[in-house]
Amino acid sequence: MRPRFFYGYVIIALCFANMVVMRGVNGAFGVYYLALLEEFSWSRSDGAIASINLIVYAFASPLVGWAFDRLGPRLLMPLGGALVGIGMLLSSRADSLIGLYLSFGILVAIGQGALGFGSHNALISYWFVRRRATAMGIASMGQGMGGLIMVPATQFLVSILGWRWAFLVSGAAILLLLTPVNAFLQRRTPDEVGQFPDGDTASAATLQARDEKRHTGRHWTVGGALRSFPFWCITIGHLALGTALFMINTHAIAHFVAVGYEKLAASFYFGLLGFIRVGATIFWGALSDRIGRSYAYGIAIFVTLTGIGCMIAMTYVASVWLVYLTLLLYGIGHSAGNPTYAAMIADNFAGPKIGLMFGLLEISFGIGSAFGSWIGGYMFDSTGSYTWSLTLCLICFVISGVAIGACEQRQSKNELKRNNG
Repeated sequence: MRPRFFYGYVIIALCFANMVVMRGVNGAFGVYYLALLEEFSWSRSDGAIASINLIVYAFASPLVGWAFDRLGPRLLMPLGGALVGIGMLLSSRADSLIGLYLSFGILVAIGQGALGFGSHNALISYWFVRRRATAMGIASMGQGMGGLIMVPATQFLVSILGWRWAFLVSGAAILLLLTPVNAFLQRRTPDEVGQFPDGDTASAATLQARDEKRHTGRHWTVGGALRSFPFWCITIGHLALGTALFMINTHAIAHFVAVGYEKLAASFYFGLLGFIRVGATIFWGALSDRIGRSYAYGIAIFVTLTGIGCMIAMTYVASVWLVYLTLLLYGIGHSAGNPTYAAMIADNFAGPKIGLMFGLLEISFGIGSAFGSWIGGYMFDSTGSYTWSLTLCLICFVISGVAIGACEQRQSKNELKRNNG
């Protein structure tokens, strides 16, 4: 008999809330970025605090993944929330680049790793199998909500109180709300509450476990993963995806301002991407479960490229209708990245070391994110516009789509061999 309430829904809600904060903190840095540039007179490439944050996030990811496998989310995630909160409190007192490198660039980054892509999707992979990408899409809606809520809210706080108080208020809220909730409610697996993945009965769960074992084919070791085609295929795709996403995440508000919009309006427009992403992530996750990862992601990439083309056109014709078309197309298309890559990693590397596998594969995403954040500012300083930066985004999204297609094609061939063998 199916249990009256499946605790996996609580896990999704916690992951959703954590992703609101993680994505909100990243997205809101675009607001802090402009305020810091004005106060300290840094160039856009010199003030590469976001790049430091993302590099630290990347190289801390394997350690975070290892900690997830050993300690579990009930210890790891409250610790992550505490580090993010404390880092933002310290950022409010910073008076130099070095201070912000240490507080936001290092401390916040380590905390975000514990509350990040790898740990949450590793957790969800234990609770959901048949509806894995759908569940990851629902949790990833938190990223959209984070952009929708925290970016305009941060701009409002910066406008009336200044960037220091904005850091202070945000850090205190994370410490007082997010950290204790995770400490009380997190659980690693359905076994801990006497349930089965997807809320299934014991018999259905047994069949599902057999199917999962047949699908993945093996329990991965680090050495085995490093020698596998899926690992390097996802690594290349993740690198390209991180470069594209964070070039836009860091510089979109600055791009809107550069083409003539006021800062508050630019923050509002950027926040709309979060609103669109709320619905789009679950759509792509459900579509991926239904028609396959590569087909769904191929459609998403086409939509994304059209949106970036419109964003490039804004450099020359900054009409309001073009802004909204850009937001609609890019907002819908780019939302597929998180649930698609998360599900693809879990599909290929499910097992007792899933946290470590997510952590290892997050390195390339973090490196790409740091590079995208930095190169966007460098190319603007060199050319006076974001046209070339956005052109690089187009190329990177194409690479991320090709990587998913190649990985799923190899996965299908391997599964066919196992079935025939």
